Amino acid sequence: MHVQLFLQAALVLAAGGTSSASKGPPLAAFAPAGITEQPAQRHALLVGIDHFEDDHFAELHFAAADARALAAGLNEFDDVRTLVRPEETRRAAILEALGELEKRIRSPRDTVFLYFSTHGSLAQRPGGQLERELVVADTRLDFLRETGISVDELIHRAETLPSRRVAVVLATCHAGHGKSRVPDALALALARRKEPLPRFEEVSEAVVVLSAASFGDVAREDGTLGHDVYTYFFIESLTAGDRDGDGAVTISEAHDYARERTWQFTKGEQRPAVESAILGVDPIVLHGQRQRNGLPVIYSYEPSAEGVAVRVSGQAKGVLPGGFAVEPGQKQLELFDSGSNKLLYSGTIELERGERVELSTLIPPAPKVELRLEGGVFLPLSTAAQQTLPVAPALGLQLHVRNWPASRLATLASLTLFGGSGAAGIADQPYDLFGVQGQAGMGYSFELARGWFLEPQVQLGILWMSRHFLGFTTKESLTAGTLAPAVEFLAAPSDVWRVGLRVEATLFLAQLGGPKELQAACRIGLLAGYTF
Repeated sequence: MHVQLFLQAALVLAAGGTSSASKGPPLAAFAPAGITEQPAQRHALLVGIDHFEDDHFAELHFAAADARALAAGLNEFDDVRTLVRPEETRRAAILEALGELEKRIRSPRDTVFLYFSTHGSLAQRPGGQLERELVVADTRLDFLRETGISVDELIHRAETLPSRRVAVVLATCHAGHGKSRVPDALALALARRKEPLPRFEEVSEAVVVLSAASFGDVAREDGTLGHDVYTYFFIESLTAGDRDGDGAVTISEAHDYARERTWQFTKGEQRPAVESAILGVDPIVLHGQRQRNGLPVIYSYEPSAEGVAVRVSGQAKGVLPGGFAVEPGQKQLELFDSGSNKLLYSGTIELERGERVELSTLIPPAPKVELRLEGGVFLPLSTAAQQTLPVAPALGLQLHVRNWPASRLATLASLTLFGGSGAAGIADQPYDLFGVQGQAGMGYSFELARGWFLEPQVQLGILWMSRHFLGFTTKESLTAGTLAPAVEFLAAPSDVWRVGLRVEATLFLAQLGGPKELQAACRIGLLAGYTF
């Protein structure tokens, strides 16, 4: 988290414009080399495209104007370049400008602000996956992937910049209307889809994805404002968006200011949304500088907090995602589901100036039911078990209820089948073994990193095994109670799937060719789980 306070970026989807000019580089720090570090610089590259060579893309009215106005608002930046002329807004020219910008970055503490106002579109990758594309001046609708700029590639490029303070603002939408255009065949396919349209893929902790228009909404320009709606309020935020009064307007403050006013101006038809979290204190300052500790800020940009209404000491503050400044002191905090008005959290918090409180950590996560399939191997560990039981393949089914009966706790029940062949006795008599183990227990989940989990577990159960020696009609069987500590290492590639490794030790009292004593076995397996 210490690195996250310093290494952060924001990706904001808006609805606006762009232009072209550049300031000279600032003077170097006046000090001998090696005595003082050069001060961090702030760079901006603003791209606004009104005209398109392919007639399938309608002309925009305010993209270039928005870029120019935003450049004027970033008047404290050291290096501002706007690209709005036709020759500057072709794909090769934009990529070249990004390469030149990368060479001007001197320190990981430099701030980089990238702004694109244009049409958005969707292209289909091989295999059917949808990819978001930025439409540039020479993009062709029939060759989107080859002639547009991939949003995923742009995010990756932002992640690999020498700077670790990067904000990318995309003033566009990808809904197929408004500031968006998709191929007719793809539009028809999208109309037939029943599942939700795709969100941005999760990216590394260095890039935070914000959205000023939900995926299906229209990003719109407005003639009365003379700007793209979101960008108009984003520009306004540079002088009016310092919510905590510390003297600086950060990227998150600017987005929240524009988000709320865009929602109000469009009467709820353009719904700004956050698609990833802001990590730690926002280091990306767009205007002013931090002169004092600001008011406490309560906030959340986590998907789990979306739609949660916030009330402080009886006063409604708004609906998450977003952030709200409050007065210092002891406050009564209440969090509600804005749809059902169900109370999610109620408690007293003590707030000091400069403090930030992430609200999603206070909201009990909803229970999730997951069905898991495990395939692995059964390994006898104790001496008597190794002499009488074989190494055997195992197949298990587990019902796993996360966040019940409390947050991070898990309740689980499992059934495992295993079987194999071996030889025992002085004559190495061959036998077949079949076993069943039923268990129930609890686990506790630790999130190691975004999408990676460690879950220690303990279960109680019943073990039944039957052994049949070949050539004999009699069978031996055993029934014993079990105590089974286990640990799972899991990855969550999506909201519904989990995959991982599970290691379990099974302890049981049994008489295996000798006196009744504590026996031990182990099961190691790979598992896959689906959340309902």
